[in-house]
Amino acid sequence: MAEQLARIFGTEEDRVNCPFYFKIGACRNGDQCNRLHNRPTMSQTLLLSHMYPNTPESLALANDEPWDEDMYDRAQQHLEAFYIEVFLELANYGEIEDLVVVDNLSDHMIGNVYVKYYHEEDAERALMKLTGRFYSGKLIQAEYTTVSDFREARCRAFHETRCNRGAYCNFMHIKHIPRAIKRRVVREMYDDHPEYLGQSRAKRDKEKDRKKEKDHKDRDRDRDRDREKDRSRSRPRKEKKEHRDRDDEGGPPARQSSEERRAMIAQWNAEREGSSLVA
Repeated sequence: MAEQLARIFGTEEDRVNCPFYFKIGACRNGDQCNRLHNRPTMSQTLLLSHMYPNTPESLALANDEPWDEDMYDRAQQHLEAFYIEVFLELANYGEIEDLVVVDNLSDHMIGNVYVKYYHEEDAERALMKLTGRFYSGKLIQAEYTTVSDFREARCRAFHETRCNRGAYCNFMHIKHIPRAIKRRVVREMYDDHPEYLGQSRAKRDKEKDRKKEKDHKDRDRDRDRDREKDRSRSRPRKEKKEHRDRDDEGGPPARQSSEERRAMIAQWNAEREGSSLVA
């Protein structure tokens, strides 16, 4: 029963917990949802609800309306400027693993921004510092979210081909940020906060040491298993040899050579002649 509950937790089969809240940290039914929204008390990821101020161009693009190159360039420039500004500001609170802005237009997802830190302590610090702050004239609504893997939360149809639900899909339609921009902000984050490099290196070294220790344990366990197997194989051979030796001790004498038999016969004849002379 426990395995069954663990298997269906956070899926459509789960009739108790809301799968959409579990996967994307937001639900179209809000507090009126008939399933539970398990709000985390600690997480590496923060949800900044409705933080991105969509421009008319970005709304038109998200809604699949007719557009041209100039409209796309204006929308993309606005998005990239927002991404750089917000990433570098949030990086003041800790080392960022990823930052995404969604393209959805439904009421519970429009303008949502997700930031994932490498350490839960950094996310906690960011939550405390962002509480009561404003961005673009709006109060920042920051909270912990259950989202830990953006690949699981995103809409595969949108990112691979085309989503039939459009901008009102319940899964994440993540806005495109060029890799050059991502590399740039990450480089600036480490330039501004070189101490993060030490933390990352220490974390990698710790994981490497843990993996090395696990490999050593596995090798020792395999070696012990091989030794036990060798003992198991050698035990029957040893017992068989001891049994053969015992049989040799209590069995008939070994076969003699021709010279030994002739000498034994000559000895018997000599003993018999000697006994007859005495008689």
